[in-house]
Amino acid sequence: MLLYRVLLLCKFVGVVLYGGGLIGALVATSSADRKRAVHTIASPGLVVTWTAGYFLTLQLNVALTEPWILGGLSLSLVSQLALVAMATRERRTGVGVLLAAVPFFLVLVLMIFRPRWPGVDT
Repeated sequence: MLLYRVLLLCKFVGVVLYGGGLIGALVATSSADRKRAVHTIASPGLVVTWTAGYFLTLQLNVALTEPWILGGLSLSLVSQLALVAMATRERRTGVGVLLAAVPFFLVLVLMIFRPRWPGVDT
């Protein structure tokens, strides 16, 4: 039970780091600040989140093919790629902001509501 709580804490810290890096990248006024937020805060946060999430699935015996896990992985990757693309450009665009922020919000929704395949029991 202690291991589960530690992994959950690590995942939460990773999500907070990623969200902080995302917000930092969105509000940064210079390209250097945007790059710093993406590469030193958001990217490590995503690695921590994915790693802790993987170990949580092992701890809870949850299949990696659950819709909320597949959706979370896919959407967090889209958000991260949008952030990295935004960091390489001199200025941010509205489309880039939406491609980074909306998938992150949807990942949070998936992590909270955890939709499952109908009729499948674990």
